[in-house]
Amino acid sequence: MPVRGSADAPEWNSILDQRSGKRFTTLFRVARVVTDAGAQHLCLIRNIGAGGLMLETYVPFGFGTAVRVEPKGCAPVNGKICWVRDKNAGVAFDAPIDVAAYLSLNQPPDMQETPRGPRLTVGRRARLRVGVMWHVVELIDLSQKGAKVQSDLPMEMDAGVELMVERLAPLSGRIRWMKEDRIGIEFSTAIALADLAEWASTLPGADIPSPMD
Repeated sequence: MPVRGSADAPEWNSILDQRSGKRFTTLFRVARVVTDAGAQHLCLIRNIGAGGLMLETYVPFGFGTAVRVEPKGCAPVNGKICWVRDKNAGVAFDAPIDVAAYLSLNQPPDMQETPRGPRLTVGRRARLRVGVMWHVVELIDLSQKGAKVQSDLPMEMDAGVELMVERLAPLSGRIRWMKEDRIGIEFSTAIALADLAEWASTLPGADIPSPMD
């Protein structure tokens, strides 16, 4: 597929590299990418530099699209799509960053703690099996490893459940936390990134803030 934009991928990487005066750092980190139209996508960050980053994408992005990139375990960064080639896309940051400081500041205090993966804001109904009974719940958000649902059902911590979400395979897991009518579920097996990214492309675009607990 031809590159869309005024320069090809290597040239844009060079331009961003020269702009920052630093080399790119290989990262391989999952990120939620929100467009200016509010569409949510899951991508894989392959490398990052002071002036931008490269994404491995699962849906096409338009050249010049404004995006907010929310990497796993890191603060969001804003930019624009500056090139597109096959399943990769380049993002030029609106303002340069100090990569070493950015990555180190966003590490969890306890290095044994695993940063939580990006969550997709959902707001649609799903079905939850508790014991032998199925119940309709509100699916608030969804990630590769878990989900947050809203329900007034009586629950027990660590109870085994099964979540049914339209266009996804059944998701088995356990109740990990409860707060008022919010319930946190940890999946027994993580959803494959490609599967969740494809599912995310079906979500309607909206003005979507970062998910909060």
